[in-house]
Amino acid sequence: MNILASISSQDEVNKISPLYEKKCECPFCSHAFTTHKIRSRFIQVEKRDSDFCSYYKDPNLNPLLYYVCVCPACGYSFTEHFNKYFKPESQTIIQEKITSKWENKNLGGKRTYKQAIDSYKLALVCAQVKGEPHITLASLCLRLAWLYRLINMSGNEKRFLELAIEEYKDSYLEGDYIRQEKPMSDVRILYEIGELLRRVKKFDEAVYYFNKVIALRGKTIETGIINLAQEQWKVAREEKKAVSLDSMGVL
Repeated sequence: MNILASISSQDEVNKISPLYEKKCECPFCSHAFTTHKIRSRFIQVEKRDSDFCSYYKDPNLNPLLYYVCVCPACGYSFTEHFNKYFKPESQTIIQEKITSKWENKNLGGKRTYKQAIDSYKLALVCAQVKGEPHITLASLCLRLAWLYRLINMSGNEKRFLELAIEEYKDSYLEGDYIRQEKPMSDVRILYEIGELLRRVKKFDEAVYYFNKVIALRGKTIETGIINLAQEQWKVAREEKKAVSLDSMGVL
């Protein structure tokens, strides 16, 4: 092993900033700007929750913070999954609701959790006005719920989990989750709905969706999700029982 080469290599890594600038062009006003992203080598996951929320060794190097791009010129906010097409009426609404009130804020640099949350809320408004697919709205709501979880704001977390559930349900009914560039599987979306329902304490409905996942055993290669659904099915049943006993004054 070349110790000197190893030390030199590590020194080079230490000199590199975890953040880098990505060039963007606003799909709404065509303004060119840069936004920060995190270099993959600095992203270190410590654990994941059962709904796939990740916890990082350094909370400030969480890719969620930089998921949304915000145009500093007009305020239009988007992700790489947004459609670039605008209906004429949606352009008018974005102009009235966001751009006319925008004060040339720059959210393209290093972000706090509050700034990241603001960027998601802006993106949600833009997505709703544009008529983005339900799966895109669901993804934004879920990531926003995760951000609130990571800063221990459970009330806001629950609010956006419930919004994510409704968008995932609509996505499943309309099938837009399979019409994306990177489609989501039936197993994954059904599991996510079930797990989010469990987290907002709608246990009977959660069990219903977990059963739908388990019924797909043998029809999917995503056996890990099937196993997760079985585990969370048991957790949901146990939690429902505990809540029932608590309400009866038994616990």
